[in-house]
Amino acid sequence: MSKTQHTENEKSFQQQVWETLSTINVNDKVEKKLGLSYLSWAWAWGVLMAHYPESYYVIDAVSYNNDGSAMVSLTLTVKQGNNECPRKMWLPVMDYRNHAISNPNAVDINKALMRCLTKAISMFGLGFYIYAGEDLPEQEKVVMQKEEAQQKARYNQLICDLKTAAKGGLESMKSHWEQLTPEEKGIIGEENKNLIKNEANHETENGRVVSGKAWENHRQQFTQGVIQRQNNTTKLPHAVSL
Repeated sequence: MSKTQHTENEKSFQQQVWETLSTINVNDKVEKKLGLSYLSWAWAWGVLMAHYPESYYVIDAVSYNNDGSAMVSLTLTVKQGNNECPRKMWLPVMDYRNHAISNPNAVDINKALMRCLTKAISMFGLGFYIYAGEDLPEQEKVVMQKEEAQQKARYNQLICDLKTAAKGGLESMKSHWEQLTPEEKGIIGEENKNLIKNEANHETENGRVVSGKAWENHRQQFTQGVIQRQNNTTKLPHAVSL
Protein backbone atom coordinates (compact mmCIF):
# COMPACT_ATOMS: atom_id res chain seq x y z
CA MET A 1 0.00 0.00 0.00
CA SER A 2 1.40 3.39 -0.95
CA LYS A 3 1.83 6.24 1.50
CA THR A 4 -0.82 8.21 -0.39
CA GLN A 5 -3.34 5.36 -0.11
CA HIS A 6 -2.57 4.95 3.61
CA THR A 7 -3.21 8.66 4.26
CA GLU A 8 -6.48 8.57 2.33
CA ASN A 9 -7.64 5.54 4.34
CA GLU A 10 -6.80 7.32 7.62
CA LYS A 11 -8.76 10.40 6.60
CA SER A 12 -11.67 8.25 5.49
CA PHE A 13 -11.71 6.45 8.84
CA GLN A 14 -11.53 9.72 10.78
CA GLN A 15 -14.46 11.08 8.82
CA GLN A 16 -16.43 7.88 9.43
CA VAL A 17 -15.80 8.09 13.18
CA TRP A 18 -16.80 11.74 13.31
CA GLU A 19 -20.00 11.22 11.33
CA THR A 20 -20.92 8.26 13.52
CA LEU A 21 -20.31 9.81 16.94
CA SER A 22 -21.20 13.47 16.29
CA THR A 23 -24.77 12.59 15.25
CA ILE A 24 -25.56 10.91 18.57
CA ASN A 25 -27.87 13.04 20.71
CA VAL A 26 -26.46 13.25 24.25
CA ASN A 27 -29.02 15.68 25.67
CA ASP A 28 -30.72 13.11 27.91
CA LYS A 29 -27.30 12.11 29.32
CA VAL A 30 -26.19 15.64 30.21
CA GLU A 31 -26.41 16.82 33.81
CA LYS A 32 -26.38 20.44 34.95
CA LYS A 33 -24.30 21.65 37.87
CA LEU A 34 -23.43 25.27 38.73
CA GLY A 35 -24.53 26.35 35.27
CA LEU A 36 -22.24 23.87 33.48
CA SER A 37 -23.06 20.81 31.40
CA TYR A 38 -21.63 17.47 32.51
CA LEU A 39 -21.43 14.26 30.49
CA SER A 40 -20.79 11.00 32.36
CA TRP A 41 -17.45 9.43 31.43
CA ALA A 42 -18.86 5.92 31.92
CA TRP A 43 -21.69 6.53 29.46
CA ALA A 44 -19.36 8.17 26.93
CA TRP A 45 -16.92 5.26 27.11
CA GLY A 46 -19.79 2.79 26.76
CA VAL A 47 -20.97 4.47 23.56
CA LEU A 48 -17.45 4.46 22.14
CA MET A 49 -17.09 0.75 22.95
CA ALA A 50 -20.44 0.00 21.31
CA HIS A 51 -19.17 1.44 18.02
CA TYR A 52 -15.39 0.92 18.24
CA PRO A 53 -14.65 -1.77 20.86
CA GLU A 54 -10.96 -2.01 19.90
CA SER A 55 -10.30 1.57 21.02
CA TYR A 56 -7.90 2.21 23.88
CA TYR A 57 -6.17 5.03 25.74
CA VAL A 58 -2.74 5.61 27.26
CA ILE A 59 -2.34 7.85 30.32
CA ASP A 60 0.67 10.16 30.57
CA ALA A 61 2.55 11.02 33.76
CA VAL A 62 0.94 13.83 35.79
CA SER A 63 2.57 17.21 35.16
CA TYR A 64 2.96 19.53 38.18
CA ASN A 65 3.26 23.32 38.01
CA ASN A 66 5.24 25.67 40.27
CA ASP A 67 2.07 26.71 42.14
CA GLY A 68 1.30 23.11 43.13
CA SER A 69 -1.47 22.63 40.57
CA ALA A 70 -1.37 19.68 38.22
CA MET A 71 -2.22 18.77 34.63
CA VAL A 72 -3.28 15.33 33.42
CA SER A 73 -3.16 14.14 29.83
CA LEU A 74 -3.82 11.01 27.82
CA THR A 75 -3.91 9.76 24.26
CA LEU A 76 -7.10 8.12 23.05
CA THR A 77 -6.87 5.89 19.99
CA VAL A 78 -10.08 4.97 18.19
CA LYS A 79 -9.47 1.68 16.40
CA GLN A 80 -11.39 -0.56 14.04
CA GLY A 81 -9.51 -3.39 12.37
CA ASN A 82 -6.42 -1.99 10.66
CA ASN A 83 -7.70 1.58 10.95
CA GLU A 84 -6.88 3.68 13.95
CA CYS A 85 -6.73 7.37 14.86
CA PRO A 86 -4.97 8.72 18.01
CA ARG A 87 -5.75 12.08 19.61
CA LYS A 88 -4.25 13.62 22.71
CA MET A 89 -6.17 15.61 25.36
CA TRP A 90 -5.15 17.36 28.58
CA LEU A 91 -6.99 18.89 31.54
CA PRO A 92 -6.07 20.69 34.79
CA VAL A 93 -6.92 18.90 38.03
CA MET A 94 -9.90 20.96 39.23
CA ASP A 95 -12.44 21.09 42.05
CA TYR A 96 -16.23 21.19 41.68
CA ARG A 97 -16.03 24.93 40.89
CA ASN A 98 -13.56 24.23 38.08
CA HIS A 99 -10.73 25.93 39.98
CA ALA A 100 -7.26 24.38 39.88
CA ILE A 101 -6.47 22.30 42.98
CA SER A 102 -3.18 22.87 44.77
CA ASN A 103 -1.38 19.63 45.68
CA PRO A 104 -4.18 17.32 44.46
CA ASN A 105 -4.52 13.84 45.93
CA ALA A 106 -5.01 10.55 44.11
CA VAL A 107 -8.81 10.90 44.04
CA ASP A 108 -8.59 14.38 42.50
CA ILE A 109 -6.22 13.09 39.83
CA ASN A 110 -8.41 10.09 39.06
CA LYS A 111 -11.48 12.30 38.59
CA ALA A 112 -9.52 14.66 36.34
CA LEU A 113 -8.35 11.74 34.19
CA MET A 114 -11.91 10.52 33.67
CA ARG A 115 -13.02 14.02 32.74
CA CYS A 116 -10.05 14.24 30.39
CA LEU A 117 -11.04 10.94 28.80
CA THR A 118 -14.57 12.19 28.18
CA LYS A 119 -13.23 15.33 26.58
CA ALA A 120 -10.91 13.24 24.41
CA ILE A 121 -13.91 11.19 23.26
CA SER A 122 -15.71 14.41 22.37
CA MET A 123 -12.83 15.30 20.02
CA PHE A 124 -14.00 12.36 17.91
CA GLY A 125 -17.54 13.79 17.83
CA LEU A 126 -19.50 12.38 20.80
CA GLY A 127 -21.07 15.27 22.69
CA PHE A 128 -18.84 17.76 20.90
CA TYR A 129 -21.66 20.26 20.51
CA ILE A 130 -22.07 20.74 24.28
CA TYR A 131 -18.51 22.08 24.35
CA ALA A 132 -19.28 24.66 21.66
CA GLY A 133 -19.48 27.54 24.14
CA GLU A 134 -15.83 27.23 25.18
CA ASP A 135 -14.50 29.35 22.35
CA LEU A 136 -17.42 31.73 21.88
CA PRO A 137 -16.77 35.06 23.65
CA GLU A 138 -20.33 36.21 22.97
CA GLN A 139 -21.72 33.14 24.71
CA GLU A 140 -19.50 33.80 27.69
CA LYS A 141 -20.65 37.42 27.75
CA VAL A 142 -24.30 36.36 27.83
CA VAL A 143 -23.64 34.01 30.75
CA MET A 144 -21.77 36.71 32.69
CA GLN A 145 -24.56 39.23 32.11
CA LYS A 146 -27.14 36.72 33.31
CA GLU A 147 -25.14 35.95 36.46
CA GLU A 148 -24.65 39.66 37.15
CA ALA A 149 -28.38 40.32 36.79
CA GLN A 150 -29.19 37.42 39.13
CA GLN A 151 -26.77 38.68 41.79
CA LYS A 152 -28.10 42.24 41.54
CA ALA A 153 -31.67 40.96 41.86
CA ARG A 154 -30.73 38.86 44.89
CA TYR A 155 -28.98 41.81 46.54
CA ASN A 156 -31.95 44.12 45.98
CA GLN A 157 -34.39 41.51 47.30
CA LEU A 158 -32.36 40.92 50.47
CA ILE A 159 -32.20 44.67 51.13
CA CYS A 160 -35.93 45.04 50.48
CA ASP A 161 -36.81 42.16 52.82
CA LEU A 162 -34.65 43.55 55.62
CA LYS A 163 -36.15 47.03 55.25
CA THR A 164 -39.64 45.51 55.34
CA ALA A 165 -38.80 43.67 58.55
CA ALA A 166 -37.35 46.88 60.03
CA LYS A 167 -40.65 48.66 59.50
CA GLY A 168 -42.06 46.35 62.16
CA GLY A 169 -39.51 47.63 64.67
CA LEU A 170 -36.00 46.76 65.77
CA GLU A 171 -37.04 43.44 67.28
CA SER A 172 -38.64 42.40 64.01
CA MET A 173 -35.49 43.39 62.15
CA LYS A 174 -33.30 41.49 64.62
CA SER A 175 -35.40 38.37 64.26
CA HIS A 176 -35.23 38.57 60.47
CA TRP A 177 -31.45 39.11 60.53
CA GLU A 178 -30.90 36.05 62.73
CA GLN A 179 -32.74 33.88 60.21
CA LEU A 180 -30.43 34.88 57.36
CA THR A 181 -27.54 32.64 56.28
CA PRO A 182 -23.93 33.85 56.67
CA GLU A 183 -23.77 34.27 52.90
CA GLU A 184 -26.90 36.44 52.85
CA LYS A 185 -25.57 38.56 55.69
CA GLY A 186 -22.35 39.03 53.77
CA ILE A 187 -24.23 40.17 50.67
CA ILE A 188 -26.17 42.76 52.66
CA GLY A 189 -23.12 43.90 54.62
CA GLU A 190 -22.83 45.47 58.05
CA GLU A 191 -22.93 49.00 56.65
CA ASN A 192 -26.26 48.45 54.94
CA LYS A 193 -27.58 46.70 58.03
CA ASN A 194 -26.68 49.70 60.17
CA LEU A 195 -28.23 52.12 57.67
CA ILE A 196 -31.50 50.17 57.78
CA LYS A 197 -31.33 50.05 61.57
CA ASN A 198 -30.78 53.82 61.75
CA GLU A 199 -33.63 54.39 59.34
CA ALA A 200 -35.94 52.35 61.57
CA ASN A 201 -34.79 54.34 64.62
CA HIS A 202 -35.33 57.65 62.85
CA GLU A 203 -38.77 56.68 61.67
CA THR A 204 -39.71 55.61 65.19
CA GLU A 205 -38.26 58.67 66.91
CA ASN A 206 -38.61 61.58 64.48
CA GLY A 207 -40.20 60.22 61.32
CA ARG A 208 -36.96 60.89 59.48
CA VAL A 209 -36.10 58.68 56.52
CA VAL A 210 -32.66 58.02 55.05
CA SER A 211 -32.53 59.43 51.52
CA GLY A 212 -32.85 57.08 48.56
CA LYS A 213 -29.56 58.44 47.22
CA ALA A 214 -27.58 56.56 49.88
CA TRP A 215 -29.18 53.27 48.87
CA GLU A 216 -28.48 53.91 45.21
CA ASN A 217 -24.81 54.57 45.98
CA HIS A 218 -24.54 51.26 47.85
CA ARG A 219 -26.30 49.41 45.04
CA GLN A 220 -23.87 50.83 42.48
CA GLN A 221 -20.87 49.91 44.65
CA PHE A 222 -22.13 46.33 44.95
CA THR A 223 -22.73 46.07 41.18
CA GLN A 224 -19.25 47.37 40.44
CA GLY A 225 -17.82 44.78 42.83
CA VAL A 226 -19.67 41.97 41.03
CA ILE A 227 -18.34 43.12 37.65
CA GLN A 228 -14.78 43.42 39.00
CA ARG A 229 -14.87 39.89 40.49
CA GLN A 230 -16.17 38.46 37.21
CA ASN A 231 -13.44 40.21 35.23
CA ASN A 232 -10.82 38.66 37.53
CA THR A 233 -12.32 35.17 37.35
CA THR A 234 -10.57 32.59 35.19
CA LYS A 235 -12.63 31.56 32.17
CA LEU A 236 -14.48 28.33 32.79
CA PRO A 237 -15.42 25.71 30.26
CA HIS A 238 -19.09 25.39 29.41
CA ALA A 239 -18.96 21.65 29.40
CA VAL A 240 -17.04 19.18 31.48
CA SER A 241 -17.54 15.56 32.48
CA LEU A 242 -18.30 13.85 35.75
